[in-house]
Amino acid sequence: MPIDIYQHFGIQPIVNAVGYATRVSGSCPHPDVIAAMAAASAQYVEIDDLLTAASILIRRCTEAEAGIVTSGAAAALTLAAAACLAGNQPDLMDQLPDTSNCPRNEIIYPTAGPFDYDHAIRLSGAKLVSIDYRAPSALEQIERAIHARTAAIGYVWYRIEESPDLKSLIELAHRYDLPVIVDGAFSMLPVENLTAFSRYGADLVAYSGGKHLGGPQASGILCGREDLIRSAWVQMVDMDIRAGTWSLQHWITSGWISRPPRHGIGRSMKVSKESMIGLMVALERYSQRDYESEQTTWKKSIDVIYDAVWDLGGLRITRLAQAANGQPYPLLQIESGSPPDGLLVRDLILALRSLPRKIILAEDEQSVDRAYVSSQCLQAGDAEYIASAIRQFISAGSDR
Repeated sequence: MPIDIYQHFGIQPIVNAVGYATRVSGSCPHPDVIAAMAAASAQYVEIDDLLTAASILIRRCTEAEAGIVTSGAAAALTLAAAACLAGNQPDLMDQLPDTSNCPRNEIIYPTAGPFDYDHAIRLSGAKLVSIDYRAPSALEQIERAIHARTAAIGYVWYRIEESPDLKSLIELAHRYDLPVIVDGAFSMLPVENLTAFSRYGADLVAYSGGKHLGGPQASGILCGREDLIRSAWVQMVDMDIRAGTWSLQHWITSGWISRPPRHGIGRSMKVSKESMIGLMVALERYSQRDYESEQTTWKKSIDVIYDAVWDLGGLRITRLAQAANGQPYPLLQIESGSPPDGLLVRDLILALRSLPRKIILAEDEQSVDRAYVSSQCLQAGDAEYIASAIRQFISAGSDR
């Protein structure tokens, strides 16, 4: 009989009402993904062979020229920036994050906002030039910021209604022969975004493997231009090799690179064979999934909770058909009630966290008086458990 591995180590699993966030352990991969990872763990492979196979699959699924599996979307962003800084120059790769000898060391990037992952870009050693991409004049500001030291232009996918228009940004960057790095970590759904960014002409795109894609939590994809993917590749893998016997020696003989670099800046971001295979199986399955059925299941969970608590008072409960950024994720919005009898969302969050089996809500970025139940990661019985817990909280509050 299999043991409960979390119980074995004294850990109580939670109810994840946040969604695919890393702090609540992302998604639960499909059994096919888990089985593939277990099978992969039983044999040895040369990692470059595995990355070669992964690149072929990523090219087919994303319509990019090439791709690699990374240890997450943040790692993909660091490697993307490093590729733009160092290109195919091993001397520059060896020096990162020192960019003093890089002819270009600046990356234009959105001002930090709802998704503050600009640190992943700065980790490469790049100097960030921050622009407010939500401003009506964003494209003009970006163009004015371009000069001889500009290595790339970054873009973060925040919402269905893009700002500025990504195609226009790519056209602008390519007029100046600059690559565009797209942070698409949380861009799916819609599933079309898996191919759209490459079709638009983005040079490098980072995706999370552990969110809706359904791969291992610590996995991601970097896809894009073949030369830049090669640069990211050699800055990530183990480089304890000699040029004459390197598994990628054909890149030297073809003249693409002069020698292998030493351990690259991505060495600490290495990916296990199990995670690579898990991500590859999840990616292969992605086009076969029933997205309509998934959304129906998510909506039913929200309906179960809403129907049980909407009329109790104390808190304001609203059912939302989609997330604020337009993604098709149904939500239950919970707001603090009005004085004198209103209850505080902060107290609800703390009460649900104090249960023997904790319920973790998604907290609003802008308001301490607002939280959400996201249903993507709810499991069987979770909706009923959440409904009962909220009812008890409201009942206890009304008795005070």
